[in-house]
Amino acid sequence: MNPMERRESPRRDAVYQIAFECFNARGEKVDAGPAHTVNISGRGALIEMPRGVDLDGSLILWIMGPFHTLLVKGSVVHSRSVANGAFHVGVRLQDIIEGSWEFWEKIAHGRVEESEL
Repeated sequence: MNPMERRESPRRDAVYQIAFECFNARGEKVDAGPAHTVNISGRGALIEMPRGVDLDGSLILWIMGPFHTLLVKGSVVHSRSVANGAFHVGVRLQDIIEGSWEFWEKIAHGRVEESEL
């Protein structure tokens, strides 16, 4: 691993459709809509969204796989514009609302068995 790397877990390319709700620092809902993951790790995700997000914001994400949906809460780590006019938003996952960390870890490391889906 690169000594300058701050992530605890390596990222894995993975595209999942997402529905999101975005909240400001006061907990007020300020945005919602569709998005998708660019990559994921054990406790984070890089998400491509139509708009940027404030760094003090939080997100609720519905991550939709072919036979499963996870509902997670995360905090915004970074938000930057990309070439196609969309935004890449780094999210540190804080809490699994529906699903389990164990299942998320398996997804993040590409080890989900067909029988688990």
